[in-house]
Amino acid sequence: MNTGNWYQQHERGAGKFRLGVLFWLYKIFGIRFLKVCVWAVSGCIGLCAKRARGFSREYRKILNVYQVAHNARPTRFSALGHIRAFAYSCVDKMVAMCDARNPIKFVVDNNDDWRELQNLIQNKHGAFLICNHVGNIEALAAFPDANNVKMHAFQQVQQNGIFHQFISSHSVRKNTIIHPVEDLNIGTAGEMFDYINNGDLVMMAGDRISVKNPGKTVAVKILGQKCDLPAGVFRFARSMSCPVFAVALINIGREKYKLFVRRLDEKNLDNMAAGFAQFTEQAVLSAPIQWFNFYKFFK
Repeated sequence: MNTGNWYQQHERGAGKFRLGVLFWLYKIFGIRFLKVCVWAVSGCIGLCAKRARGFSREYRKILNVYQVAHNARPTRFSALGHIRAFAYSCVDKMVAMCDARNPIKFVVDNNDDWRELQNLIQNKHGAFLICNHVGNIEALAAFPDANNVKMHAFQQVQQNGIFHQFISSHSVRKNTIIHPVEDLNIGTAGEMFDYINNGDLVMMAGDRISVKNPGKTVAVKILGQKCDLPAGVFRFARSMSCPVFAVALINIGREKYKLFVRRLDEKNLDNMAAGFAQFTEQAVLSAPIQWFNFYKFFK
């Protein structure tokens, strides 16, 4: 969390032994005790992450300007508190993926778009999901009835390799399949197309530019500021010829999350990107401290 581009960030505080100890503490003492430990650890990490704190303050300033301009009360949080919120989300992610008892609870924004996605899943029809880094989308693997559908999620594995390896080796969520973004090739689209036709879900993040093609972007506005989204994600989604949904999983209390779903225009790339940007902005405004982009996101 110390450089200008998201894919140049490096894991802080990660290590196989340390993660193993934390998981051991969780199994003995529970998630609340673990979060007390993480509170102390993340505080030390945050104090050393000078540039991450700077990006957090820059984001909060932009957020507050937008809120004031729209007659809303400015949200106040410290950069250290922002980093701690990210650390807590990592705890919930680890617990959701690695503990079949699942202490994480879920509710849903029960709108027409959610009901459409639910109907697709129940009838074994696939869909393409575009997520953002608001909240904790990885915890979706523990969602009730998640074992009834396969989820193919793409992730930049090299960027958080230690944590990814730990989750993969301890995961009890066999229906959540992580595909390294680094392995994307010309045959990937055909594979995902077949998975979707078999009733599976495919998910990619739509708020971080491509490592291989950082110049291929689509321009949008979020919080009144210009920013770039990865054009490849929206092209990939459009090529699947299936319904496309924006999704976000936002923390609304202790170990409790709410799922938000919005149908996007899968036929038009610009409309899809604009709809996703609007969805992301609404998610950010509903949970400002849960947007975990510790890098220069806005132009």
